[in-house]
Amino acid sequence: MAAVLKKRALAEYNKSFQDGPSSKKLHLAKKPLIGSSAAAFVGLLEKCKSSDEALQLLLRISDCLQFQESDVEEAIKKLSEHFQSEEESVVRVKILWLFCDIGLECPGANLNHLIEETTHLIKNETSHKVIAQGIATLLKLGNKLSEDKILMNRLVGVARDNLKDTSHQVKCRCLQLISELYPICPEIDRTAEMIAEADIIVKLLSDYSNAEDARVRCEAFQSLLTLHGRGLTLSAQIYEHVCTALSDDYEIVREVALKLVWLLGNKYPENTVTLQDGETTMRLVDDAFIRICSAVNDLCMQVRALACTLLGTTKSVSDRFLLQTLDKQLMSNMKKKKTAHERGAELVRSGAWASGRRWADDAPGQLLEQATVQLLPGGAAGAFVHGLEDEFMEVRTAAVEAVCELSMENSIFATTSLDFLVDMFNDEIEDVRLRAIDSLTKISHHIVLREDQLETILGALEDYSMDVREGLHRMLGSCTVASKTCLEMCIDKILENLKRYPQDKRSTFRCVQRMGSKHATLVLPLTTRLLGVHPFFDMPEPDVEDPSYMCVLILVFNAAQHCTTMLPLFEEHTVKHYTYLRDTMPHLVPPLPIGDNQFSRNEKSETAMDDTAVRKFFDTVLQHIDNATLSTAVRMKMLHSAEEQLNKLAEMEPLVSGAAQFTALFARCVLALHAALARAPAPPHHALLQLSTDCLRLQHQFSGVSEQESACVWQLALRVSAAKLIAAVENAAVPGAGPNAAGTGAAPGQAGPGQAGPGTAGGSAAALTAAAALTHHAELLDRLLASAGMEPEPFTIAVFQQLSASGEHKPAALGRALLPLLLAAPPPLVPRPNLKIRMCTATIIEPATDNDTVLRFCAGLITGVAFEAEVLRVKDPSAIRIRVAYPDRRVHALVPPRDHLRPLDHQNTNDDDTENVRLLTKVLISHGVWTEPCGVDISVCLAVEEGSSREVAPLVELCRPVRVTVAPKPIKRGI
Repeated sequence: MAAVLKKRALAEYNKSFQDGPSSKKLHLAKKPLIGSSAAAFVGLLEKCKSSDEALQLLLRISDCLQFQESDVEEAIKKLSEHFQSEEESVVRVKILWLFCDIGLECPGANLNHLIEETTHLIKNETSHKVIAQGIATLLKLGNKLSEDKILMNRLVGVARDNLKDTSHQVKCRCLQLISELYPICPEIDRTAEMIAEADIIVKLLSDYSNAEDARVRCEAFQSLLTLHGRGLTLSAQIYEHVCTALSDDYEIVREVALKLVWLLGNKYPENTVTLQDGETTMRLVDDAFIRICSAVNDLCMQVRALACTLLGTTKSVSDRFLLQTLDKQLMSNMKKKKTAHERGAELVRSGAWASGRRWADDAPGQLLEQATVQLLPGGAAGAFVHGLEDEFMEVRTAAVEAVCELSMENSIFATTSLDFLVDMFNDEIEDVRLRAIDSLTKISHHIVLREDQLETILGALEDYSMDVREGLHRMLGSCTVASKTCLEMCIDKILENLKRYPQDKRSTFRCVQRMGSKHATLVLPLTTRLLGVHPFFDMPEPDVEDPSYMCVLILVFNAAQHCTTMLPLFEEHTVKHYTYLRDTMPHLVPPLPIGDNQFSRNEKSETAMDDTAVRKFFDTVLQHIDNATLSTAVRMKMLHSAEEQLNKLAEMEPLVSGAAQFTALFARCVLALHAALARAPAPPHHALLQLSTDCLRLQHQFSGVSEQESACVWQLALRVSAAKLIAAVENAAVPGAGPNAAGTGAAPGQAGPGQAGPGTAGGSAAALTAAAALTHHAELLDRLLASAGMEPEPFTIAVFQQLSASGEHKPAALGRALLPLLLAAPPPLVPRPNLKIRMCTATIIEPATDNDTVLRFCAGLITGVAFEAEVLRVKDPSAIRIRVAYPDRRVHALVPPRDHLRPLDHQNTNDDDTENVRLLTKVLISHGVWTEPCGVDISVCLAVEEGSSREVAPLVELCRPVRVTVAPKPIKRGI
């Protein structure tokens, strides 16, 4: 049964040698696939009497597509022969399709031969569909051989020859092949001949942008974009030609032309172009920006959305054109101004005399070209205004993001666009409102909010959507207000809104914290009103648990951090409330020189930042634990004392809490394992279950663990796996062994009271499972030790030797062999402290722990419990589970939907590549009839995949469960 370790493990850990003849080597020959091989179907093509039968046979070949390497060449030959004799174009298309699939998926296929065969077959082909499929096959096969420059040039030549085809499909495929397979050398290695040849290719593709079919024109422009993406520099000379395509009748052409205009504008921003009057010159990037702005009024929604997106990524645009996008009035200075002398000279040159008041007042009007007359204002005038007022959500969203991108780099544009972004807070679509709120948050360092703008912003706080309200809280915390009145408006509206939506308490606290820090001078004149301080009378002491009063305190205390003038205004009860909030919410209330604890707190914050003392404490605690000269009993006592001290250190110093808890948990596992092994005849099941859970916590709940520390944890887990195997073997061998027999507990799937005794299927299954888990764990540990470059412990070496020598022995023999080794093994080494270790934790916010409400629902139906939690430093958010434990010991692990896991707005990522997420969902609870209300425990866990068992992944709890009282009542029968 036992698996054999890798050869490296045998060579390194097995010290026994045996002389004699070498063992017989087995030659494993792969049997040919009978009945499913596609080669058999290819041989039946000759017997097909009609094209329909051939097509059905080709479809079966395409479905299985399993060829032996020796059959591939013969199959290609037969398919090619059938291609030449087939009359139906659909069958020939399928054969060329098969050529592509065989080349990409079948091992041993000669791609060069397939390309030659495909080129030969389409050379004299008359069907447009077949030629198009042949070019597509050449394209896919050629991508696999892109390093062969000679072959690529040949394929480009084939495509250029087929460009003369009248079918748009063939032309599009040829243009795509040329753009993707044309060999492009690095710019340093290009010669004059290469540059000239590349110009010919670009000219060829540009010529096909004048084709009659819109699909060919679109593909021609797309091919130019593809060439640019592969490293071929496009010339600015094609700019005028591309601009003419912006007025194409088909939106697919206009869309690709817009991308090319944007590309050329950003690549050659300082080039100059001459306008239609022949005199005015303009920077190329400004002209491209104006042309993209004109596309905001396009008839097609996709073109308008693309135009808005491209506007946000256009760089180096002049301010006068940028600001014109927010004004619908046409510019007066976009045209070249003339002096009064020049205007008078033009009247003299006209040669007409009329009333005498002015020259040429009755002269005939100048002839105008039809294209120069515009009924609607064009260019950059009001482009973003039109985009923000568009009827489609996609266009408005793109316009909002574009305004945000441009505002982040231009403070003048940010100030001008502020009113337009604020107006988007009233949009009918929630996603647009969220984008506008997030955009205003990003550009908050450029803007100052006025009273009229705050009225619109604060009105949006009444939105039913929690995402919108929390987004507004983030925005208000990031922005700066103009005056004391503005700040007073914000505070009053926030406190009023908190009474309407009490679930926004945590988001509101963070909002007022940031507002107090940014507006310390404006909070000062409001302090007496906010705190209710009267110059003559003693006002009643507010309730410190009132959320509105807590908001005021957080605002004032954060402002006092930057403005110490308001500290004398605090009354005695305010100082007491500060001490309370500082202890309960230290992340929201800063340290202030108030009260008796100010000096000790300052010293505490300074010592917390200096890890030298902490390292010395760690070394002092662990200095004698690994001393091999001491007896095991003395070392266990010292380890128990170290565990207690490290747990206290984790509570006192949050910065080293992860490292302290990691080391304390490791010490607890060593103590528990030693105590479990002291029980005879086998370790108890409940102790091994707790040990397995603690080992999983060490392996998966901590981040920042080095490979050496991880190897120590896995070697400890190997001992636990060996103890589980010993217990399973012992319980299977004892008649009637169960959870209460001989002080041991029955493992899952193991014989218990009233069940079968030794040798039963349950006992054997438990032993087999434990042995398989031990073998799998040993294999993983072997790789981990090799990666970490560590020498294994003596017990680990002994386990490797037993597994490699066990061969086909049964788990019972393996367990009996490991028992003396495990009892004689010295205690595991405790890893040295690593202060970079962080622990993944969860905090359940809702339901509250002190909630006494009884949830009543009909038995058999479902009720939902609102659930909110914050999970910090999680490696993989998809592994988060909600554990629901019923009083009858039934446990359900619920997988929350992905959109219910949101990043924390105040701290999203950490320095150790872990994430902080907010879990906001509803926990569904259902059960049968209960006689009285009982508690259901809900907690947040991590599902860890062990890979060795087929059972459900074990759960690692991240927090203490919260109990919800539930009372399922019977369904009332009758009317």
